[in-house]
Amino acid sequence: MDGSVTAMETMKTKSDNSSEIHHLSDTWTLWAHLPHDTDWSLKSYKKILTFNSVEKAISIIETLPIKMIKNCMLFLMREGIKPTWEDEKNRKGGCFSYKVSNKAVGITWKNISYSVVGETLSKKPISKDINGITISPKKNFCVIKIWMANCKCQDPSYINQIDNAIVSKGCLFRKHNPEY
Repeated sequence: MDGSVTAMETMKTKSDNSSEIHHLSDTWTLWAHLPHDTDWSLKSYKKILTFNSVEKAISIIETLPIKMIKNCMLFLMREGIKPTWEDEKNRKGGCFSYKVSNKAVGITWKNISYSVVGETLSKKPISKDINGITISPKKNFCVIKIWMANCKCQDPSYINQIDNAIVSKGCLFRKHNPEY
């Protein structure tokens, strides 16, 4: 090692040495759904944790096992928004969809999670229109989606690039199609 300290090590050190809480601008809930479960009712989704501080965000995002990220459907949603298209706050929205290779999915999920809870996923004034993010496993890749409250912004260039995985090229926007 060259003696340099990473930003994450600095954050962990500061939070270990201080009881000060750094609140996020919103509260977030992490949900899980098993990919082979054909029950799509709300009871089939498992609420993992609700958090509203930087410290809690770091603790959950850093401890999610890569196997869970690659093999489970995860939903990181704003407080009060359920992880279904049928939720009142999702019905009129849509999502940006990105195909991410399994090699890059662990770090990409971490980085997009930090960006969404830190309200830095977009330079444009659409951050409050972002309801959450999801990840769905496929055979050799995962699909990461950014759920929007409405369809006003369908231009993927509004979303900040994350690593080389979340980029405008190849991104699709689809309107949600609630069943009821």
